[in-house]
Amino acid sequence: MEYRCLLINCQPRSRRPSFLLYSLLLSQLLLIFVVNMNAKGNISGRISSIFGGEIRDNRIVKILIAIVLVIITTMMFPHPESIDYSYNIGAVWADKDLIAPFSFPVYKDLRQYEKEQLAAVRNVYPVFERRDVIAQQRLDSARMIIQSLRLAANKRLLWKKRHDSQDSLAFAEITHSLPFSLSPDEWMFLIQSSSRGAISGKTDTVLGEIPTSLSDIYHVGILDQADLKQPHSYFALRKGMMEEIIPFEKVYTLEDAVGVLSSRFSVANGNPPEHAIALKIIRAVLAPNFVYNQVEMNRAIQLAEENVPRTLGFVLEKEHVISKDDRITEEVKLKLDSFRKAKAERGSEYIEWRHWTGIFLHVTLIMSLFGLYVFLFRKKIFHDNGKLTLIALLILMEIGFAYLSLTLNLTVPTQYLIFVPAASMLFAIIFDSRVAFYGTVTIAFLIAGIRGNDYVIALTSLVPGALGAYSVRDIRNRTQIFRSLIFIFLGYAVAIVALSLEEFESFSAISTQLTFALANAVISPVLTYGLLIFFEHVFNVTTDLTLLELSDFNQPLLRQLSEKAPGTFHHSMTIGNLAEAAAEAIAANSILARVGGYYHDIGKMGKPEYFVENQTGVHSRHNRLKPRMSALIIQSHVKDGIELAREHELPEKIIDFIPQHHGTTLISFFYDKALKQAAKRPDKANVQEEDFRYPGPKPQTKETGIVMLADSVEASTRAITEMTPQKLEQSIDSMIKQRFSEGQLDECDLTLRDLTKIKEAFEKILLGIHHHRITYPEQAVEAPTVQPTNALETPSTGVVSAEQVKQARHGGQVETMETPPVPPPEPQPEIVDNPTSNTVESEGGEQDPPQADGVV
Repeated sequence: MEYRCLLINCQPRSRRPSFLLYSLLLSQLLLIFVVNMNAKGNISGRISSIFGGEIRDNRIVKILIAIVLVIITTMMFPHPESIDYSYNIGAVWADKDLIAPFSFPVYKDLRQYEKEQLAAVRNVYPVFERRDVIAQQRLDSARMIIQSLRLAANKRLLWKKRHDSQDSLAFAEITHSLPFSLSPDEWMFLIQSSSRGAISGKTDTVLGEIPTSLSDIYHVGILDQADLKQPHSYFALRKGMMEEIIPFEKVYTLEDAVGVLSSRFSVANGNPPEHAIALKIIRAVLAPNFVYNQVEMNRAIQLAEENVPRTLGFVLEKEHVISKDDRITEEVKLKLDSFRKAKAERGSEYIEWRHWTGIFLHVTLIMSLFGLYVFLFRKKIFHDNGKLTLIALLILMEIGFAYLSLTLNLTVPTQYLIFVPAASMLFAIIFDSRVAFYGTVTIAFLIAGIRGNDYVIALTSLVPGALGAYSVRDIRNRTQIFRSLIFIFLGYAVAIVALSLEEFESFSAISTQLTFALANAVISPVLTYGLLIFFEHVFNVTTDLTLLELSDFNQPLLRQLSEKAPGTFHHSMTIGNLAEAAAEAIAANSILARVGGYYHDIGKMGKPEYFVENQTGVHSRHNRLKPRMSALIIQSHVKDGIELAREHELPEKIIDFIPQHHGTTLISFFYDKALKQAAKRPDKANVQEEDFRYPGPKPQTKETGIVMLADSVEASTRAITEMTPQKLEQSIDSMIKQRFSEGQLDECDLTLRDLTKIKEAFEKILLGIHHHRITYPEQAVEAPTVQPTNALETPSTGVVSAEQVKQARHGGQVETMETPPVPPPEPQPEIVDNPTSNTVESEGGEQDPPQADGVV
């Protein structure tokens, strides 16, 4: 399957020093560490300023991340040892006619050239050197041994006759100087021969023939085969400046020479002792005189390799190389390869400079498109350098896979082991499906560029990557990641089959590609699963999977909340359901809104008895406190909640709900009470409104804004005495308008249309909660009414009369109304979340209007 490459052909780049690459990777890892540590607050003092700004949103850090990413990616591209065309044997030349702009040699194919060199080396004859000095030395040694044997026999014979110890010592000295030993029979034979005076007879004849026979053998030559590693039919014999090629069968080996001499002496003399003595002399002196010369052999091999021609010919300037639409033959391909090499050699520095500049701009262009999308449509990601670093790491991971698939230079389709779907799924899980799609497109273009602008790999990576992101867009548990296996393989299969059929690929080639695609489909989910856990812990990333795990009621914090503050727990569950429904209505993150609602009031666990939903008696602890102290206690549950959340390592997204769902609202009940007390003692009290407001910040996201509205609406609607759909709608509408008019929603992205949809979602949920129930006969008897004694005492029925509501709204004066009463003002749920009391006893015995949260 071949497609034309726009810039370079798909050739592995040459190896370059990797020091710079390792340095860049190290700097990237250090940057990740610093950003992550700052995000978690583990650096002493939470490093607040580097390069003149916050690390999390520092522009210099953003630029550094971009530069490191672009440079490392650029270094992964192939080396500029290519021409501006793509070609393979059998393909059609799709470009214009190619005319040689200069003359250049046509080089042989590298593998063919290496084969010819190997053949030339095999044809080099082993080099031997004739050394006549060795033959002469061995002949002299043979004569000396024979002379020593004669002398020893004579000395032995004299000792027997004269019994002179000097003769015995001389005999012993001579025998010790011999290179071999004789048996008693052999000595006896020599001594007897000497005593009979036959030493010059038959025996002398055999011993005398030894030098002559050795001379004949050495004249032919004895070959040293100890260092001969490869069998040959001929060898080169050198003597001085002369060299002669001789067949191996025309010379003797050491064993051959011994065998020839042994046969000659056995035929000449049948006396076994005499024959044995002759063989011992021969074996002692015989040595090769044709010696293997390794130095000259290496020189001959080198010369043979150099004599193999590297080129096949020349292409002259202005010579036609190939025409448009011509089929590329083996000969034409060699010319194109040679042209590429010659072009690089003629201007390698200039070409390389242009090449890397082009690649740098190429990579920058692709990265810029993705960066522009993030800047325009995902500002939260753009302003978080930790998330930008995470994106850079995912891109570099895929770039690394592409680089390995190219440099391994295997014959199998390793390009289908570039695990693009893994990065796509991680993008979708950590961020969202749109970021995943744009990230997949970016990665597909980059790996296509690394592999020589290969359109095939770009398409076959984009399709399964997009399907992989689609398969996890609404993930609800971690095992769902493995469901993507089917989608990934389906994407690869469709793309591979379509492009293979277009290019007339064989069935076996398609099967091989599908096998590697299946391996990718199996490995990608496993890789995603492991890396997701790593990124969640290292980068403190909060995914929907993390949120779903936090929504489990068996989580330690939720379990403690249900045990220590059951009323707050029930209230939080209701808020979570309201927030989830509203978030779904406006396409916000419903899981985040629900989980944020679950944890928004965990700070009340510290002092649960100061919040009415957790009170079991009829007396409130606030009766004994001044308004300012009560407000401080109410405000403290925000700070306590944040500390508790950080202690249990809740994600920052969830911690944001704790202060932001209150915003900067006023704790109106205690503020009004403080004003009344100050009015009675103007000389002793100075009430500041800021002391009775929550510190904020105001909601910064749609989800925190939704939880604020849900918290306010839920408390106000429970204060309605006679629930009807009309009263419920009026109460919800009034509370949302109040929060909007107070400016509490100014810093989040909620629009008026969103507020309308949120109101409708709240109505559906709250109507279900407050629906009418059947009155059974035994419930028809009216229960006695229990009058509360103060603002935080709750009647056992939990019902507030309309008369009490009107009295509370008009400063204790009851007015009659012909029309249905307007729902009471929104109670502040931060103080009390079950509004069941409508009057408060002031110090002077007056009835103060119940303006505090959860009091009405």
